[in-house]
Amino acid sequence: MNEKAKILVVDDEKIIRDGCYRVLSGKGYKVITAENGQAALDILAKEPLDIILLDLKMPVMSGEEVLEITGKKYPDIPVIIITGHGTVDTAVECMKKGAYDFITKPFQIDQFLLIITRAAEKRNLEQKARQFEQENIRNLYDLNLEKSRLKTIINYMGNGVMVTNRNLEVVLHNPALMRLMEISEEVENPAPISSIINDESLIKTLKRIQDGESSENESISQEITVREKVLRAISAPALGPNSNIVGTVTVIEDITAFKQ
Repeated sequence: MNEKAKILVVDDEKIIRDGCYRVLSGKGYKVITAENGQAALDILAKEPLDIILLDLKMPVMSGEEVLEITGKKYPDIPVIIITGHGTVDTAVECMKKGAYDFITKPFQIDQFLLIITRAAEKRNLEQKARQFEQENIRNLYDLNLEKSRLKTIINYMGNGVMVTNRNLEVVLHNPALMRLMEISEEVENPAPISSIINDESLIKTLKRIQDGESSENESISQEITVREKVLRAISAPALGPNSNIVGTVTVIEDITAFKQ
């Protein structure tokens, strides 16, 4: 992180700017300097930065004014106040307004680098958290898109499809299944298996599959009847990420004409 972090040093004293440049660049940081608040804002508008070292007392625009603007425009960038012993109270007030920390002149190098390191780590963690959040949002979008496609395909299939969970509740079914089962009312998922299937032999088969009594690669085919129709039900286990059985999948087709 240190080699990539970009730090803006804003101070009207050249000796402070040069000193910060030497110390920080020697530790692998990329350092940019500005002699006043307005110059700092101009730089911020042109390129992304990771940390701002900001002097309080400067001509043209004070550090407090810069902090107020950066707090609104660049709230994710840690701002470390540079202050003299006479303005420590002001620096503390700046922290209440959003500054990350403050350091006093003359700098103690070890303390100075410690504060910079903590700010860099904070910035790095926040960037990783945002990246993780964006990836999650993208993954959820992709997952929802894939689920929508899958639902469309299943809904237009001629055969009935039924998926159950570990509690033997129906969590997914299509219109063809309801048509084959001759059920006209809407059934909301999840629903008890008995609200759709009333064939005890099929329910027992699904229970055996969930109890692991059949191979995970094995499907079980059986015939069931619904009024005058003869249906073939092919059932198999639904596997989770660790290849454990999390439910069942059943495809049902009408074989009445074939049987006749």
